[in-house]
Amino acid sequence: MIDKIKLVAAILIIVVSIFAYYRFADVMQLARIGIIIAGVAAGAGVMLTTATGQSAFAFIKGANVERQKVVWPTRREAMQVTIMVIVLTIILGLLMWLFDSLSFYGIYDLVLRVRGG
Repeated sequence: MIDKIKLVAAILIIVVSIFAYYRFADVMQLARIGIIIAGVAAGAGVMLTTATGQSAFAFIKGANVERQKVVWPTRREAMQVTIMVIVLTIILGLLMWLFDSLSFYGIYDLVLRVRGG
């Protein structure tokens, strides 16, 4: 029950900071952005004290560990794959055009005996 109250409080802190941003429209823009940043930081701090917040933080940490394991292709590998995709797209486009032309010829010229044109 306390976790739910903390989550509601965290959401309210963020909502109040957004409300303050628009309420104090006559105040300097930098100060209003500071209000938003402080509100989000305070809301996140309150949320991290809950079980849900801690599990979300653990998930984010795990996702970062997995992101660091990714092996990105070199520039040469990326260029080779890009060229292969372009060539295959052109080949498939030509094949589809050929099948379309043959089916058009087959249907209109051979079956219906209508000259296409």
